[in-house]
Amino acid sequence: MKTSHFVQIARALGIVCVSALVVASPAFAEDAPGSQAAPDAAVFRATVERLRTESGARAVLAGIWQGDAPGVTIALGESMTLVPAEPGMTVRIGGISQLFLGTLLMRLVEQGHLSLDDKISQYLPDLLSADAVTVAMLAQNTAGYKDYVRDEAFLDLVLEDPFRQFSSQEIIDFATKDGEMNFPPGTEQRYSHTEFTILREVIERATGRPMAELYQAEILDPLGLTGTGYSTTPALPDPVLHVYSSDRGVYEEATFWNPSWAGESGALYSNLDNLGRWGPAFGTGQLLEPASFEALIKRPDAAPEEGPYFAAGFVVANGWYFQNPNINGYTGVMGYLPAKDLTLAVFASQTADPKVVHPAFEMFRALVLEFAPDSPLGL
Repeated sequence: MKTSHFVQIARALGIVCVSALVVASPAFAEDAPGSQAAPDAAVFRATVERLRTESGARAVLAGIWQGDAPGVTIALGESMTLVPAEPGMTVRIGGISQLFLGTLLMRLVEQGHLSLDDKISQYLPDLLSADAVTVAMLAQNTAGYKDYVRDEAFLDLVLEDPFRQFSSQEIIDFATKDGEMNFPPGTEQRYSHTEFTILREVIERATGRPMAELYQAEILDPLGLTGTGYSTTPALPDPVLHVYSSDRGVYEEATFWNPSWAGESGALYSNLDNLGRWGPAFGTGQLLEPASFEALIKRPDAAPEEGPYFAAGFVVANGWYFQNPNINGYTGVMGYLPAKDLTLAVFASQTADPKVVHPAFEMFRALVLEFAPDSPLGL
C-alpha cells in the first residue's frame, strides 16, 4: 500500500546530497527592472504536459506563484471519463497538513496554551513513555513512537475496508500495543504518523477545542483560505479531483476512501489557489513571531548535521520547505523557496502502473530544475 508520504525521501536524508543537473536559465518571462518576474505560463504548461505524458498520470493539477506576479494554474487530463480536470478542484493534501499543524502549534504556544517543553504526560498521563516525551519531540518526530502504518495488520484492515473510520485512540493503540518505543525519546529521528496524531490529542486537551475549530480560527479565516478545510471523513467539497489507486491489486476509484487511517497526517483538503497563498504565508512565518517561526524550521538536534533534514512536519532541502503526500490515490507536493518567494504545487492521481509510486514528486523535481535551476532539491 502506498501510504508513506515521507519514506522515499527519508532514505535520502541520511546521505550526502548529490548535485542535480542545472538548466541554463530559469523559465520566467522578462519583466520591468526592479519588479518581480512572472512565471512563463506557456513554458510551465508545456513542461507539465510533457511530465504528465512521461508519468502516465490520468490527471494533473499544477500551479506556480512568485512574489506579487500573477500565478499560473493548469489542469490536464480527466478527473473521470469525459470529465476534464479543472484547476479549482479539491484535493486531499495529506502530509501537507503538517505544515498547517506546525503553524497552528506555534500560534498556540505563543498564546500560552502549551509549551514545546511540556511533557505530554500533562495531557495524556496514561500514554506509553509520556513522562519522557515533550511536545517538541512529537512535532519533530524525535519522540520514538512506532509508526502504525508499518504494521502489516493495520494495513490489512485498511485494504480490507478502505471506507472504515479509525479513531485517534485506535491509531495510537496500534502503535503502542507491544509497549515498546523505536528508540529512547529525543535520541533519534524517524518519521511517524503516530506522533502527529498524538500531537492532535495533546492540542485538543490543552485548548479544550477541536482541531477543525482551531484551524479555522487560527489559520484559515485569517488568511481567507475558503477552499481549505479539516475533515477526517470521506466527504470532500465539490468540485473534486477524482483519483484512482492500485493499492488493492486492481486500478479503482479511490477518491472517497476514508482518510482517517492517516490520522492527523491526512486531515486537510485544499485547492491550488489556496495552496498558492498558503506557500508564502507559511514559508515567511506570516502568522508567527520570528522566534516561533525559527523554532518551526530549525534542524532538530537528532537530525543529520548536514544536508536536507526533517523539521516540524516538513522537509528542508537546499532552501526549499516542502511535503510530498501520497494518500488514497492522491499524490502531491507543495514547496516554497524563500530565496525566490517561489511556490510550486503539483497533484496527480496514482497511475495504473504500480511501479510508478509518486508521479507528483517526480514532476515537482523536474519543475524545480526548470524554474529554480540554482536550487535543486538534491534528493
